Amino acid sequence: NIANIAGPIIGARLISLAGSLDKLARMPASTIQLLGAEKAFFRYKKEGGRPPKHGILFRHPLVSRTSYKKRGKIARLLADKIAIAAKADRYTGKLISDSLKEKIDLEVKRIRKT
Repeated sequence: NIANIAGPIIGARLISLAGSLDKLARMPASTIQLLGAEKAFFRYKKEGGRPPKHGILFRHPLVSRTSYKKRGKIARLLADKIAIAAKADRYTGKLISDSLKEKIDLEVKRIRKT
């Protein structure tokens, strides 16, 4: 499910950054969204400024090909669906990526319209 939603390379990188599939499945979507942006996040916490919107998820085509102002919303949406996919992979093993992809496509169209 994770590989179908995020892509095989980004999915593997997320699991690697989390430490394991079990740890990724227990993470909230907000943490998944910022995986790979730890340095920027702690710089924001220390010095102020703007918080990072996305970490490794920036490499996903839906995020990287979106305008700067809408990237955060799409990264949050993607992180949410990846969190659900990780839980399904870890605990049930059921294939739910097709329905998650449909929901992602609908939400991305809605976000890009506004």
